[in-house]
Amino acid sequence: MKYQCDNAEEVVKEMFWLAWQACSGPLGMGILQNNPEAGRDDVWKNVQTSGDYVGSLLDSRPGRAYGDYVFGRMMKVGAEYGSDWIELREEAPRPDYQAWCLTYPTYGALYDAAVASLGKRA
Repeated sequence: MKYQCDNAEEVVKEMFWLAWQACSGPLGMGILQNNPEAGRDDVWKNVQTSGDYVGSLLDSRPGRAYGDYVFGRMMKVGAEYGSDWIELREEAPRPDYQAWCLTYPTYGALYDAAVASLGKRA
């Protein structure tokens, strides 16, 4: 699913922040990476550097962000993006792997929430 938007990287960054918050806490051994004090920029840096699990085939790189576990929270969120577009998965997220979907039931809902959240800050 591809979305056109201004400042796509900021929208993706907000999506990861909202998803991370919606996960509510670490799972299993994720407690070792737990950082409940993390802020939006901390979460984004963790996503960009694959901070919890370096070396994954799904690592982030320019134009692609993927968060498997972020500070111990199992997110499994990915996005590809350019300056004015974002591409997200079309399949439905699973609550057993992507707890954020209990708050945002689809990738589209997460995208919409991020756009709305950024609009409130502007």
